[in-house]
Amino acid sequence: LKVLFGTPEFVAPEVINYEPIGYETDMWSIGVICYILVSGLSPFMGDNDNETLANVTSATWDFDDEAFDEISDDAKDFISNLLKKD
Repeated sequence: LKVLFGTPEFVAPEVINYEPIGYETDMWSIGVICYILVSGLSPFMGDNDNETLANVTSATWDFDDEAFDEISDDAKDFISNLLKKD
């Protein structure tokens, strides 16, 4: 594992892939934080850093857990717009 700056759980895919970073990079991290704040769950946390980074680069997450049953559609839309890979 090559060490990158940032916490693997919060880092954006473009950082992992050594692509140009910008405003969207910060918005991604805010999306992860919002997901955690409303649910208490992490969208990408794996069993180790390598798995977490793989989860981030695949950008696969959902709102299927019952923790999201009481979360408004507006909040889910907000998070969805922040956690867009492209």
